[in-house]
Amino acid sequence: MTWTEMTTRTLAELREAKPIYQPTNFWGPGVEALLSDMESAGLESFKSWRTAHIWFNPMYGNGYTNASIGQILPVAQSHNRAANLNFLSSALNGSMQASRDFDVASVAWDQTRWPFDLVKQGESRVGRPGQAYPLSGIPEVTFGRAYVNYLLCLSALSRHVDAPPRSFLEIGGGFGVLGEIVMSRDSEARYVDLDIPPLMTVASYYLCELFGRDRVTVYDESLSRPGAIRVPASGVVPNYRIEDLEGEFEVFVNSFSFQEMEPDVVEHYVDQVCAKGIRYAVSLNSRQGKPKAAEAGQWGALDPVKSADIAAMFAKHGFVQVGEYDQPMIRSGGQLIVLRRD
Repeated sequence: MTWTEMTTRTLAELREAKPIYQPTNFWGPGVEALLSDMESAGLESFKSWRTAHIWFNPMYGNGYTNASIGQILPVAQSHNRAANLNFLSSALNGSMQASRDFDVASVAWDQTRWPFDLVKQGESRVGRPGQAYPLSGIPEVTFGRAYVNYLLCLSALSRHVDAPPRSFLEIGGGFGVLGEIVMSRDSEARYVDLDIPPLMTVASYYLCELFGRDRVTVYDESLSRPGAIRVPASGVVPNYRIEDLEGEFEVFVNSFSFQEMEPDVVEHYVDQVCAKGIRYAVSLNSRQGKPKAAEAGQWGALDPVKSADIAAMFAKHGFVQVGEYDQPMIRSGGQLIVLRRD
Protein backbone atom coordinates (compact mmCIF):
# COMPACT_ATOMS: atom_id res chain seq x y z
CA MET A 1 0.00 0.00 0.00
CA THR A 2 1.31 3.44 -0.94
CA TRP A 3 0.39 6.71 0.75
CA THR A 4 -1.40 7.76 -2.44
CA GLU A 5 -3.48 4.59 -2.34
CA MET A 6 -4.37 5.26 1.31
CA THR A 7 -5.49 8.79 0.47
CA THR A 8 -7.59 7.67 -2.49
CA ARG A 9 -9.24 4.87 -0.51
CA THR A 10 -10.03 6.97 2.57
CA LEU A 11 -11.45 9.80 0.48
CA ALA A 12 -13.78 7.31 -1.17
CA GLU A 13 -14.77 5.90 2.25
CA LEU A 14 -15.35 9.40 3.62
CA ARG A 15 -17.78 10.18 0.81
CA GLU A 16 -19.86 7.18 1.94
CA ALA A 17 -19.63 7.96 5.67
CA LYS A 18 -22.40 9.42 7.82
CA PRO A 19 -23.06 13.16 7.28
CA ILE A 20 -21.82 13.90 10.83
CA TYR A 21 -18.29 12.90 9.71
CA GLN A 22 -18.16 14.96 6.51
CA PRO A 23 -15.84 18.01 6.40
CA THR A 24 -17.63 20.96 7.94
CA ASN A 25 -18.26 24.26 6.19
CA PHE A 26 -14.96 25.67 7.46
CA TRP A 27 -12.91 22.68 6.30
CA GLY A 28 -14.39 22.01 2.85
CA PRO A 29 -11.92 24.27 0.96
CA GLY A 30 -9.01 22.97 3.03
CA VAL A 31 -9.33 19.40 1.81
CA GLU A 32 -9.00 20.37 -1.85
CA ALA A 33 -6.11 22.74 -1.17
CA LEU A 34 -4.19 20.12 0.79
CA LEU A 35 -4.75 17.48 -1.86
CA SER A 36 -3.34 19.87 -4.46
CA ASP A 37 -0.18 20.48 -2.43
CA MET A 38 0.23 16.77 -1.68
CA GLU A 39 0.14 16.00 -5.38
CA SER A 40 2.42 18.82 -6.50
CA ALA A 41 4.97 18.98 -3.65
CA GLY A 42 4.89 15.48 -2.13
CA LEU A 43 4.76 14.28 1.46
CA GLU A 44 8.51 14.75 1.93
CA SER A 45 8.04 18.52 2.26
CA PHE A 46 4.59 18.67 3.87
CA LYS A 47 5.61 21.12 6.62
CA SER A 48 6.50 23.65 3.92
CA TRP A 49 3.43 23.25 1.74
CA ARG A 50 1.82 26.50 0.68
CA THR A 51 -1.28 25.49 2.62
CA ALA A 52 0.49 24.03 5.67
CA HIS A 53 0.62 27.18 7.81
CA ILE A 54 -3.07 27.85 7.10
CA TRP A 55 -4.49 24.44 7.89
CA PHE A 56 -2.22 22.41 10.17
CA ASN A 57 1.27 23.84 10.75
CA PRO A 58 1.02 27.39 12.15
CA MET A 59 3.99 29.74 11.93
CA TYR A 60 5.50 32.37 14.18
CA GLY A 61 6.14 35.91 12.94
CA ASN A 62 4.64 37.74 9.99
CA GLY A 63 6.42 36.11 7.10
CA TYR A 64 9.66 38.09 7.09
CA THR A 65 12.45 36.20 5.33
CA ASN A 66 16.18 36.56 6.00
CA ALA A 67 16.46 38.46 2.74
CA SER A 68 13.74 40.95 3.62
CA ILE A 69 15.19 41.43 7.13
CA GLY A 70 18.57 42.17 5.57
CA GLN A 71 16.96 44.89 3.46
CA ILE A 72 15.31 46.41 6.52
CA LEU A 73 18.53 46.53 8.58
CA PRO A 74 20.05 49.65 6.90
CA VAL A 75 16.77 51.51 7.42
CA ALA A 76 16.75 50.56 11.11
CA GLN A 77 20.39 51.60 11.49
CA SER A 78 19.64 54.98 9.90
CA HIS A 79 17.32 55.62 12.85
CA ASN A 80 19.30 53.79 15.52
CA ARG A 81 23.02 53.20 15.14
CA ALA A 82 22.86 50.41 17.72
CA ALA A 83 20.47 48.33 15.59
CA ASN A 84 22.00 44.96 14.75
CA LEU A 85 21.02 42.01 12.61
CA ASN A 86 20.65 39.47 15.44
CA PHE A 87 18.13 41.53 17.38
CA LEU A 88 16.21 42.61 14.28
CA SER A 89 16.05 39.04 13.01
CA SER A 90 14.78 37.58 16.30
CA ALA A 91 12.12 40.31 16.50
CA LEU A 92 10.85 39.82 12.95
CA ASN A 93 11.30 36.12 12.19
CA GLY A 94 9.19 34.89 15.10
CA SER A 95 12.06 33.79 17.31
CA MET A 96 11.05 36.05 20.21
CA GLN A 97 7.48 34.72 20.11
CA ALA A 98 8.69 31.13 20.00
CA SER A 99 11.08 31.68 22.91
CA ARG A 100 8.35 33.27 24.96
CA ASP A 101 5.95 30.33 24.43
CA PHE A 102 8.63 27.72 25.13
CA ASP A 103 9.67 29.52 28.33
CA VAL A 104 6.06 29.67 29.52
CA ALA A 105 5.60 25.94 28.89
CA SER A 106 8.85 25.20 30.73
CA VAL A 107 7.96 27.31 33.76
CA ALA A 108 4.37 26.04 33.91
CA TRP A 109 5.31 22.35 33.69
CA ASP A 110 4.92 20.48 36.96
CA GLN A 111 7.96 18.21 36.89
CA THR A 112 6.97 16.63 40.20
CA ARG A 113 3.67 15.31 38.93
CA TRP A 114 4.96 14.50 35.44
CA PRO A 115 8.74 14.40 34.89
CA PHE A 116 9.31 15.49 31.30
CA ASP A 117 12.36 16.39 29.24
CA LEU A 118 11.75 19.78 27.68
CA VAL A 119 15.37 20.48 26.76
CA LYS A 120 16.90 17.55 24.90
CA GLN A 121 13.90 16.51 22.79
CA GLY A 122 12.58 18.64 19.94
CA GLU A 123 10.74 18.48 16.65
CA SER A 124 11.98 16.26 13.84
CA ARG A 125 13.14 17.84 10.57
CA VAL A 126 11.09 15.26 8.66
CA GLY A 127 8.71 17.20 6.42
CA ARG A 128 11.21 20.06 5.87
CA PRO A 129 9.91 22.62 8.38
CA GLY A 130 10.05 26.25 7.34
CA GLN A 131 10.78 27.28 10.92
CA ALA A 132 13.04 25.49 13.39
CA TYR A 133 14.02 27.43 16.51
CA PRO A 134 16.74 26.18 18.94
CA LEU A 135 14.69 27.26 21.94
CA SER A 136 16.27 25.05 24.60
CA GLY A 137 19.80 26.27 23.91
CA ILE A 138 20.94 23.15 22.05
CA PRO A 139 21.54 24.04 18.36
CA GLU A 140 20.44 20.68 16.97
CA VAL A 141 17.25 20.55 19.08
CA THR A 142 14.69 22.76 17.38
CA PHE A 143 10.98 23.50 17.63
CA GLY A 144 8.14 24.84 15.48
CA ARG A 145 4.93 26.52 16.55
CA ALA A 146 2.66 23.46 16.38
CA TYR A 147 5.09 21.56 18.61
CA VAL A 148 5.25 24.38 21.17
CA ASN A 149 1.45 24.76 21.14
CA TYR A 150 1.20 21.17 22.31
CA LEU A 151 3.87 21.70 24.94
CA LEU A 152 1.67 24.47 26.32
CA CYS A 153 -1.33 22.11 26.35
CA LEU A 154 0.59 19.38 28.13
CA SER A 155 2.19 21.80 30.58
CA ALA A 156 -1.31 22.81 31.71
CA LEU A 157 -2.30 19.15 31.99
CA SER A 158 0.82 18.40 34.06
CA ARG A 159 -0.51 20.60 36.84
CA HIS A 160 -3.58 18.41 37.34
CA VAL A 161 -2.51 14.78 36.80
CA ASP A 162 -1.87 12.33 39.61
CA ALA A 163 0.79 10.44 37.63
CA PRO A 164 2.35 10.68 34.15
CA PRO A 165 -0.37 9.76 31.60
CA ARG A 166 0.49 6.98 29.15
CA SER A 167 -2.34 6.96 26.57
CA PHE A 168 -3.66 9.81 24.44
CA LEU A 169 -6.57 10.15 22.03
CA GLU A 170 -6.85 13.10 19.67
CA ILE A 171 -9.26 14.35 17.01
CA GLY A 172 -7.84 16.60 14.31
CA GLY A 173 -4.19 16.07 15.20
CA GLY A 174 -2.66 17.83 12.19
CA PHE A 175 0.59 16.12 11.26
CA GLY A 176 0.66 14.03 14.43
CA VAL A 177 3.00 16.23 16.44
CA LEU A 178 1.36 15.36 19.77
CA GLY A 179 2.21 11.76 19.03
CA GLU A 180 5.80 12.77 18.31
CA ILE A 181 6.03 14.56 21.66
CA VAL A 182 4.72 11.77 23.88
CA MET A 183 6.09 8.80 21.92
CA SER A 184 9.63 10.19 21.72
CA ARG A 185 9.80 10.52 25.50
CA ASP A 186 8.02 7.32 26.47
CA SER A 187 8.55 4.12 24.51
CA GLU A 188 5.38 2.69 26.07
CA ALA A 189 3.16 5.70 25.33
CA ARG A 190 0.03 5.05 23.29
CA TYR A 191 -1.29 7.71 20.91
CA VAL A 192 -4.19 7.49 18.47
CA ASP A 193 -5.14 10.33 16.14
CA LEU A 194 -8.50 10.50 14.37
CA ASP A 195 -8.64 12.79 11.35
CA ILE A 196 -10.03 13.29 7.87
CA PRO A 197 -8.06 12.53 4.73
CA PRO A 198 -5.64 13.76 3.51
CA LEU A 199 -4.31 14.83 6.93
CA MET A 200 -4.59 11.29 8.25
CA THR A 201 -2.16 10.34 5.47
CA VAL A 202 0.22 13.14 6.49
CA ALA A 203 0.15 12.10 10.17
CA SER A 204 0.56 8.41 9.29
CA TYR A 205 3.55 9.19 7.08
CA TYR A 206 5.15 11.39 9.74
CA LEU A 207 4.79 8.99 12.65
CA CYS A 208 5.94 6.04 10.55
CA GLU A 209 9.03 8.00 9.48
CA LEU A 210 9.83 8.74 13.13
CA PHE A 211 8.92 5.48 14.85
CA GLY A 212 8.45 2.81 12.20
CA ARG A 213 5.53 0.49 11.66
CA ASP A 214 6.36 -1.60 14.71
CA ARG A 215 4.99 1.24 16.86
CA VAL A 216 2.54 2.83 14.42
CA THR A 217 -0.58 1.10 13.13
CA VAL A 218 -1.37 2.15 9.56
CA TYR A 219 -4.94 2.16 8.25
CA ASP A 220 -4.42 -0.39 5.51
CA GLU A 221 -6.93 -2.51 3.58
CA SER A 222 -7.32 -4.96 6.47
CA LEU A 223 -8.39 -2.23 8.90
CA SER A 224 -10.73 -0.61 6.39
CA ARG A 225 -13.04 -3.63 6.53
CA PRO A 226 -16.23 -3.21 8.60
CA GLY A 227 -15.94 -4.10 12.26
CA ALA A 228 -13.88 -3.25 15.30
CA ILE A 229 -10.51 -1.52 14.89
CA ARG A 230 -7.76 -2.42 17.32
CA VAL A 231 -4.69 -0.19 17.64
CA PRO A 232 -2.39 -2.02 20.07
CA ALA A 233 0.19 0.76 20.33
CA SER A 234 -0.16 4.01 18.38
CA GLY A 235 -1.67 4.91 15.04
CA VAL A 236 -3.85 7.11 12.87
CA VAL A 237 -7.46 6.19 12.08
CA PRO A 238 -10.08 8.00 9.97
CA ASN A 239 -12.46 10.22 11.89
CA TYR A 240 -15.44 8.31 10.53
CA ARG A 241 -14.26 5.09 12.23
CA ILE A 242 -14.23 6.47 15.78
CA GLU A 243 -17.21 4.32 16.72
CA ASP A 244 -15.22 1.21 15.75
CA LEU A 245 -12.06 2.11 17.66
CA GLU A 246 -11.49 -0.32 20.53
CA GLY A 247 -9.75 0.38 23.82
CA GLU A 248 -9.64 3.07 26.47
CA PHE A 249 -7.45 6.15 26.89
CA GLU A 250 -6.43 8.37 29.77
CA VAL A 251 -6.27 11.74 28.00
CA PHE A 252 -8.18 13.35 25.16
CA VAL A 253 -6.69 16.40 23.45
CA ASN A 254 -8.17 18.81 20.92
CA SER A 255 -6.14 21.76 19.70
CA PHE A 256 -7.78 24.31 17.43
CA SER A 257 -10.04 21.90 15.54
CA PHE A 258 -13.31 21.72 17.50
CA GLN A 259 -13.61 25.46 16.84
CA GLU A 260 -13.76 24.66 13.10
CA MET A 261 -16.76 22.33 13.44
CA GLU A 262 -20.48 22.84 13.96
CA PRO A 263 -21.98 22.27 17.44
CA ASP A 264 -23.71 18.99 16.58
CA VAL A 265 -20.46 17.61 15.16
CA VAL A 266 -18.47 18.58 18.25
CA GLU A 267 -21.10 17.16 20.60
CA HIS A 268 -21.10 13.87 18.68
CA TYR A 269 -17.31 13.60 18.98
CA VAL A 270 -17.44 14.46 22.68
CA ASP A 271 -20.00 11.70 23.22
CA GLN A 272 -17.75 9.25 21.39
CA VAL A 273 -14.49 10.10 23.15
CA CYS A 274 -16.13 10.06 26.57
CA ALA A 275 -17.14 6.46 25.83
CA LYS A 276 -13.43 5.60 25.51
CA GLY A 277 -12.85 5.83 29.25
CA ILE A 278 -10.90 9.10 29.24
CA ARG A 279 -10.25 10.77 32.58
CA TYR A 280 -8.77 14.07 31.34
CA ALA A 281 -9.74 16.31 28.44
CA VAL A 282 -7.56 19.18 27.21
CA SER A 283 -9.04 21.76 24.85
CA LEU A 284 -7.21 24.66 23.21
CA ASN A 285 -9.88 26.40 21.17
CA SER A 286 -11.26 29.85 20.52
CA ARG A 287 -12.81 31.80 23.38
CA GLN A 288 -15.22 33.51 20.95
CA GLY A 289 -15.49 30.92 18.18
CA LYS A 290 -14.36 31.20 14.58
CA PRO A 291 -15.89 33.97 12.45
CA LYS A 292 -19.42 33.18 11.33
CA ALA A 293 -19.85 32.40 7.64
CA ALA A 294 -22.21 34.69 5.77
CA GLU A 295 -23.77 31.61 4.19
CA ALA A 296 -23.01 27.96 3.55
CA GLY A 297 -19.98 27.49 1.32
CA GLN A 298 -18.33 30.74 2.38
CA TRP A 299 -15.36 30.97 4.75
CA GLY A 300 -16.14 30.55 8.43
CA ALA A 301 -18.29 28.42 10.70
CA LEU A 302 -22.04 28.24 10.25
CA ASP A 303 -22.61 28.21 14.02
CA PRO A 304 -19.36 29.04 15.88
CA VAL A 305 -18.36 26.81 18.79
CA LYS A 306 -16.72 28.55 21.76
CA SER A 307 -14.40 27.17 24.40
CA ALA A 308 -17.18 27.40 26.99
CA ASP A 309 -19.47 25.35 24.74
CA ILE A 310 -16.89 22.55 24.65
CA ALA A 311 -16.59 22.57 28.44
CA ALA A 312 -20.38 22.35 28.76
CA MET A 313 -20.50 19.33 26.42
CA PHE A 314 -17.95 17.48 28.56
CA ALA A 315 -19.81 18.49 31.73
CA LYS A 316 -22.75 16.37 30.55
CA HIS A 317 -20.45 13.37 30.93
CA GLY A 318 -19.35 14.18 34.47
CA PHE A 319 -16.27 16.29 33.68
CA VAL A 320 -15.39 19.30 35.80
CA GLN A 321 -13.11 22.09 34.69
CA VAL A 322 -9.99 22.06 36.86
CA GLY A 323 -7.87 24.52 34.92
CA GLU A 324 -8.41 27.57 32.70
CA TYR A 325 -5.46 29.30 31.05
CA ASP A 326 -5.77 32.56 29.17
CA GLN A 327 -3.23 35.37 28.94
CA PRO A 328 -0.37 35.53 29.74
CA MET A 329 -0.04 31.78 29.12
CA ILE A 330 -1.94 31.77 25.81
CA ARG A 331 -1.19 34.77 23.60
CA SER A 332 -3.90 34.31 21.00
CA GLY A 333 -7.65 34.07 20.66
CA GLY A 334 -7.45 30.61 22.16
CA GLN A 335 -8.38 29.47 25.64
CA LEU A 336 -6.73 26.42 27.17
CA ILE A 337 -8.90 24.40 29.54
CA VAL A 338 -8.28 21.15 31.41
CA LEU A 339 -11.22 18.98 32.45
CA ARG A 340 -11.24 15.93 34.70
CA ARG A 341 -13.83 13.24 35.20
CA ASP A 342 -14.25 12.58 38.92
